[in-house]
Parts: sequence; C-alpha cells; structure tokens
Amino acid sequence: MDLVEFSAPRINEKLDLSNPSKHIGLLVSQNFFTATAGAIGHAFRLANACELARGEEAPYRLTVLSDEGGLVTSSCGISIITEQLSRYSVSDFHAFFVACRDVPVAPQPNDRLHSWIISQGATASLRITQGSKLAVVYKDTSRLAVPIILFDDGLATPRIGGATPAELAVAQIERDLGPDIARKIALELQTNLLKRIKPREDDARPLTTTRKVRESARWIKENYSKPISVAQAAESAAMSKRNFRRRFKQEFGMTPLEYLLGTRFEVVRTMLSSTNVPVGKIARRCGMGDGNRLGRLFKERYGMSPTEFRAQRHVSL
Repeated sequence: MDLVEFSAPRINEKLDLSNPSKHIGLLVSQNFFTATAGAIGHAFRLANACELARGEEAPYRLTVLSDEGGLVTSSCGISIITEQLSRYSVSDFHAFFVACRDVPVAPQPNDRLHSWIISQGATASLRITQGSKLAVVYKDTSRLAVPIILFDDGLATPRIGGATPAELAVAQIERDLGPDIARKIALELQTNLLKRIKPREDDARPLTTTRKVRESARWIKENYSKPISVAQAAESAAMSKRNFRRRFKQEFGMTPLEYLLGTRFEVVRTMLSSTNVPVGKIARRCGMGDGNRLGRLFKERYGMSPTEFRAQRHVSL
C-alpha cells in the first residue's frame, strides 16, 4: 500500500472547543452537490437520534467548512453558511470529510487540503480503503490520529471498489458506536453498506477470560472521562475484583487503575499539545478532577506542570 507523507511547522492558533462530543468536519466548495454532502450530515444526525433514544448523550456535532468561509452555494442554488477552514486545525476534529470532484489519489502540493494539513506539523499517510481515506498521523506520538475521508461529490452510486458518501459516514459510525447502531442507520438510509455490516467475528465465540479482560480495557477507554472504578471495570468483565486485577495485569503488564490513568494522561497530553483549552477544563473532561489535582499528578508523572508541558510542546512543533 502506497504511503504519502507531508510535514511542516504547526498552525499558530488553536480554538477552544468546549463541546466534548465527536466533532465531524465537512469541507465543501462552491457548487457542491446537496445530495451527497447532505447524506453525510443526515447519517450523523441519525446516529445522534439513536443514542438519545437509548438515554445517552448525542455523540456527534457537525461543522461545515469552506476555504473562505461564509456563504457557499450548492449546485441547485441553495446557499449555506460555512466556517473558514483556516480557523481550525486537524486535531479539532474526530473525523473530517472532504467533498471532491474526481477524487485524486493524493492531495497535490498546491491543494487546499494539503496546505491545511502541513501548516500544522502533521504527517499524513495516505491509505485507500472504502472511497479515499487519508489517515493523519502526527509526528508527536502523544497526538491522536484523525481520519480525513475524501469522497466523490455528486456520485449517488459507489465507484468501482469505492463507497457512497452515506456509506463512508456509516462506516465511521460503526467504528465509533458499533455494528448495531450502524445497521439501524444503514437501514434508515437504505445503503448497500447494510449487507456488509456483520457482527464481529469474536461475538460469535464464547467469552474467554482473555476476551473479557480485553473487552473491559476497551470499556475503560470508552469511559475514561467518567468517575469509574476498578469495581465497575471488573463488573463489566463479569469477574471478581481480585481475579480481575490479577488477570488484567497478566494481560497488559499494569493494573486496571494504571491503565485508566495512562488513558487519561494520553488524552491530557493530546489536548495540551493541540489546543488552548484551560488546564482546569481539561482535567474535568478527562476525569482528573480539577486543575490543581491534575497539576499535582501530572508533575509526579512527568516532572513538570501541565503549563510547562504545553509551552514545551508548542515551542518544539
């Protein structure tokens, strides 16, 4: 599989995005097709509706962007207000969809997407999967990868070996929320992806102790921002606390609490490196209490305060 890499200095300004939900970006241009771009937004709206029906918070919010921002007119004459692309960085998003005409194999050197990526010090590795998907991996390993998904604007049916925009959105939802919700949305949208969404192979096999422990680790990663306990993690694995601690350490080389703290600190480091969100707000989002507690634990772990860490990372990028 071919890989294409880009790198350059980081973007100068970061936005303080206070909403903790999964932020989806959709980049459009003048004369975009409302049917294809609208399918992206509709899929994530349905995902929010499904989660709200289950008593959960809506997981997604969508921002439509363009090069210059402001009014953008679709091919059918409908105008919408968009945000300016340069006001955001890749790390502000959970996933980023780009409406293109004749999707290229890779962004060209003068392409707006290429310029936006390299302005942030990101390394972009191109991986063609369903449709065209650009996996953005930062040189600083503490920063999270953000998928950038290019789709053919105007195609109602998939290209050979590709997928429609709706199917690409449902595929992202399946990765985030699982096959059950993705299947409901695919059924609502009547996409061909419904045929390809199947229960994970592991789901058909009896739960072994190893699988239980690994599922509990996934549960910890999904719920790190909440005030969870080892007892709750053990309960999620249907094991006693004592046996759970022992088997978890055998599997991961650390205790469940160490794993939880490691997960939280990974997110803390990412937010310190890539946003200007205040330390106290980061602490609350990551289940670390307040800024004072996070500052104390962070200094014990890394030998510096969160503010010093942020300044060091911003200077080095």
